Formats: sequence, structure tokens, C-alpha cells
Amino acid sequence: MRLVQLTAPGRVEVNFMWLPTWLGINKEVKEALERELAPLVGKEATDELLDTVNDKLLTLIEQRFPLIQGLRDYLDGLKFVRL
Repeated sequence: MRLVQLTAPGRVEVNFMWLPTWLGINKEVKEALERELAPLVGKEATDELLDTVNDKLLTLIEQRFPLIQGLRDYLDGLKFVRL
């Protein structure tokens, strides 16, 4: 699973439900991430794009919370979750 998902044809959203609660309900962080990812809006939602957006999202979260060691690894571990 990625931290981003297709919720409808052509609609990609951050999967905030799978983020830690302290991160997923943080309005300021949510808005900042959405602003940073905005340039990717309108592009075709291919697996490559979803992987790129997922990696960018992980990088943004890691940069925003540099004192939390292992946060990227923790969130990246979601790639092993299969629904």
C-alpha cells in the first residue's frame, strides 16, 4: 500500500487514515503536504506517478519531522500491507 491512493478514476488522495493519528489529524501538516504535492495534480495516475508521489510524501514528512528517527522507515513499511 502507498500513502497515496486512487479514490476514483484520475483522483489521487493522501491516505491520511493510515498515517499515525498525530500526523493524520494535524491540519497544518495536511495543508502543507497538499500544497507541496499540488504541482503533481492533473498528471495521469500511473503506477510510476503514484510511486513518485508516495516517495515525495515520505520525503516531505521526514523533512518536516527530522527529530523522529525511523519515521520514514515506519511509514514506508506500509508498502508491505495488502488489502
